[in-house]
Amino acid sequence: MIDVVIDSLEFARGGRVREGTIRIDRLPRLQDLLADPVGELSVRLEGWRDEEGKSWLHLDVVGEPVLHCQRCLGGVKFPLHIDSRLQLVAPGEAWPDDDLADDSADAIEADRALALAPLVEEEVLLALPIAPMHEDCEPPGGAANEHGLSPFAALAALKKH
Repeated sequence: MIDVVIDSLEFARGGRVREGTIRIDRLPRLQDLLADPVGELSVRLEGWRDEEGKSWLHLDVVGEPVLHCQRCLGGVKFPLHIDSRLQLVAPGEAWPDDDLADDSADAIEADRALALAPLVEEEVLLALPIAPMHEDCEPPGGAANEHGLSPFAALAALKKH
């Protein structure tokens, strides 16, 4: 599914559906956030038109990327489930600010050659936490390191004198 390109308006008009998987290591912008670039994301894309004639895409992405824990710097699995509704806006058409005020949907520009991998990658990047952390872990080094006490403990002792 990594190389799939669709005509987004035609996809929506036809009520088409695409399902597949994308390997996490094939999403280049995501790599710096990953502790381990293994696994894959399950992707389902469905197009439709509503009663007002607006074209929509529904993107569902499920996976468990392994991110860097910001506390201990180890890997932390992040359960990812994205359920996005995207309104397609034809080039030159006005953007639907009022229709999207409730944050239940976003708008994207319709494209005759919409690549699915970058669309999925963008949605994943928007869904990831700013600072992923384990629920319970210790910072590296903690209160002591392999040489004994923390260097800051020695500074604290000097401050007391």
